[in-house]
Formats: sequence, structure tokens, C-alpha cells
Amino acid sequence: MNISFTLKLILFGTVFISVASQATIAIDEKPWPLEISQPVVKSLDTANTSKHTIFIHTFIHDDVKEPQSEIFEKFFLPMIKEIEGFTQRRVSIQFIRNLPPYTNFVYENEDHQSTGKKWDILALKYKNEKNLPYNRTTKFLLITKNLLNSKVAGIAGVGQQFAIASLTNVLAVGHEVGHTLDAKHENSDLLYRGGWWCDSYMKPNPTYLAGNCHVYTDANRQRISAYLNNVP
Repeated sequence: MNISFTLKLILFGTVFISVASQATIAIDEKPWPLEISQPVVKSLDTANTSKHTIFIHTFIHDDVKEPQSEIFEKFFLPMIKEIEGFTQRRVSIQFIRNLPPYTNFVYENEDHQSTGKKWDILALKYKNEKNLPYNRTTKFLLITKNLLNSKVAGIAGVGQQFAIASLTNVLAVGHEVGHTLDAKHENSDLLYRGGWWCDSYMKPNPTYLAGNCHVYTDANRQRISAYLNNVP
């Protein structure tokens, strides 16, 4: 069933219309180069080599005070289950805390595009210092307490390695990670699950009164799967 992004709910004679809230920004950049599959070496013990794990190096900003266990369970675990379910790849989260200049990065700025570019440069510095790979399954995410500005809750390069997500919305992490895996706003939807409406991960703005599905639409699942298709 195709549902309009603007939902009108009639409850007890009252009409509720969705309103725009904080948006997220996706930056279309140069296409990611194709990765050439390497020969798979089989052994007597296993018939197939496991697919590469998706590693998400997650910097917890100093203004986020919640314990890692709480952050993981609320913002990451549902996303991990969703991505692992349809990609058949493990998703591994490495939390990084109290590590300036990364975890005290100044992200609140009216010019969110400038913020995104500065984070890309800083995260790239970390990647190079740690000799981490330039590939489709390694991501670098900064999670923050507040919005980037009054209108923007997160920013990411579509199909790229770097992103920022504000924890003001429970779908924020899955949304920005989704962008780095090539998921797009245009393929998001308002879904009907369990007797009520809910936003899929890639909705650019929360729908008033809707719940949170913690899933990608079939169209975005296909985009993510295609993006990872050439990765061993």
C-alpha cells in the first residue's frame, strides 16, 4: 500500500497532520569505486568464507553522558539486527570515548555543510593514523547530544565513510549509517506495522504521531545490498 508522506489521522473527531521537524542532510558525492572480489580460499572445515564485517567506528561526543550499554541498546541494536538480517553480514560497533580532538569536535553550527566537511577531514585523519581501510564496510560516525543546528539533526555522504548523528531521535543512527550504505530519503516510507503507522529509517523528517519501525524499506534494502554486492 502506498502511503503519502503526509499522514492525516482521524482520532476521536480530531485531524492530526504531520509537521516537518529537524531534517537530516545527505550529501551526494563521487560514486564509490567498485571493489574487485578476491579469490576465496576454501578449506576442509568451511565451504564458504564469511562476508566482510561492517565496522562502524563510533565516536561518542563528550556531551553525551549516557553509558555505552544504554546507547548501544537504544540506538544501535535494532539497526544491527535489521542490517545483519538482510545483508547476511556481521555489524561490529567500536565505541570511542574521551579522545580529543574527535570527541570534543565542535559540531553545532548554522553552516551544517561546513560542519560535515570538517568532520570528514578529522575522521579521515583518524582513519589514516590507525591504518584503517578505505572501503565500503568501514564507517566513522560521530554521535552527539544536540542537533547540528535548529534544522539539521545529522549529515552523511551517500555511500561514503563519514557521518554525524544526533541522538535527539531514536532513528538517527540507523538513518545516517543508512546513508553511508547508499540508502536514500526518496526510498523511505511511512509503514503500517502492528496496528499503527511508523517511520522507516530513512524518513528525512519524523511523522507526527507515528512510531519508529527500525527497518529500511524494501527499496533501501535493495540499494544497500547492491552497494555491498561487490564486497567479499
